[in-house]
Amino acid sequence: MEDLPEPLLAEIVKKVAKRSDLNSFSLVSKQLYSIEASQRGAIRVGSGLHPARKALASLCSRFPNLWKVEIDYSGWTSGHGNQLGNKGLLVISSCCPSLTDLTLSFCSRIKDSGLGYLVNCKKLMSLRLNSVQKITSGGILSVVVGCKTLSALHLIDCEKIGSEGWLENLGCEGSLEELVVENCKGISQYDLLKFGPGWMKLLRFKFDPDPMSCSWNIYGSDEFDGFVIGTHCN
Repeated sequence: MEDLPEPLLAEIVKKVAKRSDLNSFSLVSKQLYSIEASQRGAIRVGSGLHPARKALASLCSRFPNLWKVEIDYSGWTSGHGNQLGNKGLLVISSCCPSLTDLTLSFCSRIKDSGLGYLVNCKKLMSLRLNSVQKITSGGILSVVVGCKTLSALHLIDCEKIGSEGWLENLGCEGSLEELVVENCKGISQYDLLKFGPGWMKLLRFKFDPDPMSCSWNIYGSDEFDGFVIGTHCN
């Protein structure tokens, strides 16, 4: 296999779908290791990272073309070691120039100052925050102001996030096409008025202030000039 040209090897690697097979495949030779690493576009990490920041830096260095990163600490206990903190996002913003999609779930050590590092991710298009309890409106505003390509924002179970600043800025200056807000007690339906002209660009919207109440689902439609609105009540 070492005698095969690199473009052909790259095509072979692309055909391998399972992550476990890719990991094994890359151990066959240094050349395959290098090719697989250059093609890896997404990683999902969490409690298995130890020490967290150093391990993440190693992964980002090995996979230089990452465009999607998911950090998920669901089920984490203190026995797993320390979670990634703010400097973990500094690693991502410094080592992942192609990053377009970032998801943070149950990250208890990440604060507004950590989100501030994302302003260096000039290609960031999608940000999902799920139960990141220390993030406030200030952290969201820093991303909205610094990441001009942001087109999708999901905020789920983030109790400290209100509507101050970021909704108005995003509506007037941003290019958001997808907005999902679920169980964020600091954001009411009346706050959504601050989004202003942003509604004209939005293609998908979901607002569920209380998981036990009705939620709004709004989808853009190409068939007519307007929105399709659906509600779901538990």
